[in-house]
Amino acid sequence: MASLYIMYICTYIIESFVMSTLFSLLLQVLMDDLVYFGFADGASRHTRNLASAAWVLYYPTGQLMVSRGVCIGPASNNMAEYTAVINLLSEAISYGIDSLVVYLDSQLIVSQLNNIYRVRDPCLYRQYLRVRLLQRSFIYINYLHIPRAQNWLADS
Repeated sequence: MASLYIMYICTYIIESFVMSTLFSLLLQVLMDDLVYFGFADGASRHTRNLASAAWVLYYPTGQLMVSRGVCIGPASNNMAEYTAVINLLSEAISYGIDSLVVYLDSQLIVSQLNNIYRVRDPCLYRQYLRVRLLQRSFIYINYLHIPRAQNWLADS
């Protein structure tokens, strides 16, 4: 547990000062045997008045653990992204996972969850607080941005 705390501190320092893909890949390689990986994505089609959220969990070995999605009805794209994160965290908690790296293709949501940007929208702030409440169940949690092309499994 102490090593996870040290890794969390190192991760925070590295990501705060050097937002480099090289360091995040190095950290990922060092923690491959400890941390589960999750991908989350939300989408909204205002023409059809529908939004959906999808999430995928992987074992630390890289094997697929679970893949789920849900239609959430009318919602904004950011609301769908937050819904995907909330469902991913809830699913991880139900499996007893306490260390998780969450990959998202929404840079805004990643920046808000990493406390770089503030959440101004009251509806999104409520979702943001739900995420904060859920992440208390984790010893280690980290949110990383990836390009949409690399989030293809949660995107489909």
